[in-house]
Amino acid sequence: QVAAVSVGLKDGTFLLDLDYKEDSRVDVDLNVVMDSDGRLLELQGTAEGKPFSRTQLNNMLDIAEPGIKQLLAVQLSVL
Repeated sequence: QVAAVSVGLKDGTFLLDLDYKEDSRVDVDLNVVMDSDGRLLELQGTAEGKPFSRTQLNNMLDIAEPGIKQLLAVQLSVL
């Protein structure tokens, strides 16, 4: 089982599951793909505006994981 989310950073605020309008305005755009065991399949991050720190990356991953777990749960509920 696999799910993916995007996480953005805009003016110090972290955003989960960006829409196009948000995605085009963030300082950092991070795409995260994980499996049901919490293992990373893909991680792609781009500093669109300002560079980001390792701490910010860790924060974005901490936001992405629960979002992915929610998606995985929904997937299971419809199968």
